[in-house]
Amino acid sequence: MLDATQHPLTKAEVERSVAGTPVSLNQLLQLELLRQEGEVYQLNYLLLTVGDQQTMYRICARYGQSLADAFRAHQAEFDSVSKKYPNAALRPQLMFDLIAGVSLDWRGLDLTTELGYRVQPPRHAKGGEYLIHSSEAGSDLDFTGLYLDSETAPGSKMSFSTFGDGASTPRLEGLPDVLDGGLEKAMEDWQKLPEVYAALRSEYVVLLLLAIDDAGQVMNAVASGAADTDAALAKVVPLPDERRKAGLGLLSAIGYLQETDHRYVVGVPVLTESDKPLVDAVLKLSREITEAWLRANYAAMEKDLSGLSPMRNGLPFSLAFSEAWHYTFGFASKSLAEGGFYANPRAKGNRYEGYVPFVWASSVIKGPGGR
Repeated sequence: MLDATQHPLTKAEVERSVAGTPVSLNQLLQLELLRQEGEVYQLNYLLLTVGDQQTMYRICARYGQSLADAFRAHQAEFDSVSKKYPNAALRPQLMFDLIAGVSLDWRGLDLTTELGYRVQPPRHAKGGEYLIHSSEAGSDLDFTGLYLDSETAPGSKMSFSTFGDGASTPRLEGLPDVLDGGLEKAMEDWQKLPEVYAALRSEYVVLLLLAIDDAGQVMNAVASGAADTDAALAKVVPLPDERRKAGLGLLSAIGYLQETDHRYVVGVPVLTESDKPLVDAVLKLSREITEAWLRANYAAMEKDLSGLSPMRNGLPFSLAFSEAWHYTFGFASKSLAEGGFYANPRAKGNRYEGYVPFVWASSVIKGPGGR
């Protein structure tokens, strides 16, 4: 594959490369990793060499700054909307979640696909819709502070996410990592028993989703003002005592709830159904800014990145733009965080180092991938 980034390959070159391996030329064609053009074979998927990655990183840093500036131009409007959130101390974290996480990451990916800038995953002959992507090792790029990663556990009523940089994973005090990461570790010894492992995994997933829903009920009750004491929660949250207490214990331990004078308050941003107008306003403004910026900058970005090996091999820029957009909004989110536009997950003394938790009513926001 790396040879194919440099020049079209003859049949003899491919067969010489795969000799003695379980891989054949026919398999590479069936998997659509190579395509035949006349007597030669060309790269047919998104493979980024070390040079490609370094070029994309350098160029997208500049475009990311430009995108951040486009959002800064509307700071007064965002500040006005954020004031509708009752917990003033959590407004910077909430705006990070809604702009860096929901708007630029989740909805940004949807928007770039909708506008045709980012390629739709194709349906393959063997079934399934997906993109194949690989990167050559050794690029040595620093992604600390590029907030382009999210983890989410969707709940029936309330969902839990974290938004942050790659260096912050696993997020030991963030849901869902604090639950599913522990379960993965717990199951390691059973991987040598595939049938038991599969059954155990299914059982644990059910328990994890149950725990997420329990935690969601508690967070919603506290955030909405329905209950703020143990006695009130016992009346409002219809759970067995041991489950409610276990959930309270975990949420308090990771800082999602804070207790003062036997009363609970939320310690991280929580959106309830009453916050939908605020959410809609932020997402609408963010979409307008992002769409205008894309229309103004996409062609120039395509020209600046035309030398990437996928483009040299005749692949559309929309294929590489998926990765370029991640770099771009990652740099934008970093610039906005460091400039005080919203919370900075890498600020000194931040409990959640490199990420921001987010709890949200599942009816208020569509999750990643439009879910």
